[in-house]
Amino acid sequence: MTRIVVIAKASQAVLKDTQASKINLMQPSYVQVAISKEDVASLTRSGNNCIILLKNGQKIIIENFFVEGIEESHTLLFYGEHSEYALAEFDINGTFIDYTPVNENLQIINSATSTTVSAAQQTAVNTGNTLEDDSPSLLKAGLGLLAAEGLYLLAFNKDDDKESDHKNTDIVAPATPKGSLDNEGKVLSGTAEANAIIYITDLKGNILGKATVGSDGSYKIILDHAITDGTKAIVYVVDQAGNKSKGILITGNKDTIAPDDANAQVNESGNIVSGYAEAGAKVYLYAADGTTIIGGPVLAASDGSFSIPVSPALKSGDTAKVIVEDGAGNRSDGSTVEFGKDTLAPNQPQFEVTEDGRLVKGKAEPHSKITITDVNGKPIGTADVDGQGNFEIALNPALAKGDKASISAEDTAGNKSKLVDIVAGQDNIAPEAPTAILNTDGTEVSGKAEPGSKIEIRSKTDGSLLGSGTVKEDGTYIIKLSPALTDDTVANVYAYDPSGNQSSPSEIKGTKDTKAPAVPDLPNVYDDTGESKSVIKSGETTKDGTPIFEGKGEANATITIYENGIAVIIVKVDAKGKWTYTPESDLPPGKYSYAFSQTDSAGNPSAKSGTFEFTVDVAETDVDLAQNDVVSTQFMQLSELLIIASSQPKQTMVEEVKFNIQSLLNENVVDHAEIDLGSLNIDALLIEELAKPSAEFSSSQMIEQVQTLDSVHSNIRLDLDELQHQSYILL
Repeated sequence: MTRIVVIAKASQAVLKDTQASKINLMQPSYVQVAISKEDVASLTRSGNNCIILLKNGQKIIIENFFVEGIEESHTLLFYGEHSEYALAEFDINGTFIDYTPVNENLQIINSATSTTVSAAQQTAVNTGNTLEDDSPSLLKAGLGLLAAEGLYLLAFNKDDDKESDHKNTDIVAPATPKGSLDNEGKVLSGTAEANAIIYITDLKGNILGKATVGSDGSYKIILDHAITDGTKAIVYVVDQAGNKSKGILITGNKDTIAPDDANAQVNESGNIVSGYAEAGAKVYLYAADGTTIIGGPVLAASDGSFSIPVSPALKSGDTAKVIVEDGAGNRSDGSTVEFGKDTLAPNQPQFEVTEDGRLVKGKAEPHSKITITDVNGKPIGTADVDGQGNFEIALNPALAKGDKASISAEDTAGNKSKLVDIVAGQDNIAPEAPTAILNTDGTEVSGKAEPGSKIEIRSKTDGSLLGSGTVKEDGTYIIKLSPALTDDTVANVYAYDPSGNQSSPSEIKGTKDTKAPAVPDLPNVYDDTGESKSVIKSGETTKDGTPIFEGKGEANATITIYENGIAVIIVKVDAKGKWTYTPESDLPPGKYSYAFSQTDSAGNPSAKSGTFEFTVDVAETDVDLAQNDVVSTQFMQLSELLIIASSQPKQTMVEEVKFNIQSLLNENVVDHAEIDLGSLNIDALLIEELAKPSAEFSSSQMIEQVQTLDSVHSNIRLDLDELQHQSYILL
């Protein structure tokens, strides 16, 4: 894993020294990544976060790197070439531009500064003295190593300039060598001037190895001690005339640093061990013997959390050992968990120190004990945390400006948090999460937060800034959003105090519907003139002048129906997303084209659908004139039968007429309807009753019908159009 050091810009205190793949910045900081810029594949912005993708596939996430509105922005540093460091430059949108070479004081290096070094600095390097610097090294957490590294190279190159002044026959320095370490960091190989001596030294000038370059210009140095874990070394060559080349900086990339022990605990049932470890690492659970695996491995999540099922469950008095293994195979020493015992260390305390260094107050695990020690480990203040998690400590002696101390928390079970550096005036307490209310249109957020803090509202999806503002003295704020938050999109509302500490987010959701509904699908269309409904497909012909339309849409929307391009009706979609429509009157014969659109309950209209086309054709129901002749003849026969039958006794008449009437009915001459043929008005149902076995009627009633038939039978022969328009259905 790659080591990362975070140093507060205001206090120069080390905030983090970690190999975690994700870190969260709480105040303006220098972020130093212990790799060369050449090992970086890409630097990208994702919301507030800076994503560092390395060429070896590792991904590092620096949360809140691109926070706007804080006093000073964060600074990201990598190793550069020779004596400088590479400062990553980003534009206003967080897009990576390029690296700028800087020295240990973060001054831009140019031709004038690259060869300048003080006499005192040169003496320190040449005599091998350790440079005095209160800041710890990059690998030991600080800027000192950066300074020493650049200093040595500067002094080395300066010394090289002096050597060139000697009046030797050969005063030309050899070319800068090329070289690289193997994966284990044990073998250095490359090319240099033939027959010269190749050297590799640490940053203080101590020789780690040397060899003679072969006649073919190649060399190999097997080191006594591997160069690993981001350690830097310098490689240079001295030719036979004593001229030294410029040095190159190489890095041992093998990760041999064990991850931190897991912070873990057994649950009350003894069947789960959970806690936190290095993100992405494997977590194993061993029995007390340290060799038998009883759980895992599981992967620690991006936030470091993990849980390991244990079967059989641990019992009272049972202990187990949690081992963390990073991606390079390095293993932690192991932390012990015990059933029925609290083994989970408290979180590091949050605190703020007064400017005069006399008072520290903050938050920590309730009922834990806070201890502050000076640089020599001597306690200078202690306090018990109350039940609400608050504490306050008066320091004696007070922290002078520039002095450092350490703070930790110890819970009632004796578990201790990691130490954190503190200095006078430091504040790492995050403000409370702001309250936030979004208006109906999604254009404005109002709420309450810490007075003087800055509010930022960012999309939860991509982290883009939607709005920002400052909280008034009364603790209220109102912020306009652009773009508006609508259509169930979600945003996070953060508060940042003057020290740059970020609150936990408050979530808001835009509920206004501004999206047009989908174009409705074409409905199913049915012909229901037969005994059952039949489907009418687009392009087909139907006899049904009142087809049934059945479709689907957005629940509670409305469907506008267009007939031949003209809106004819608007129907409602029910709560289940279904709608139906049937024309109120018969469609005249012809071709029809229907289209549909829908409008949702918020008033957003969709585009118009494609068309559904069909033809209404009733010509097939027409009867020809010959059929009309037959009908006329049959009605004349019917009238004659009724006249003859009327002179018979009632029972005889019924029996004789039933057969003839039934024959006519079977031939579809008479239908169950009222038939209006000009002046003739025949109750077909009454006639049908004559054919029923249970028919009972009066002679006078039948005689009246017979007389009617007889008086107008000559008018039965009507033309075809008259039969159609009088709705007489024959076949």
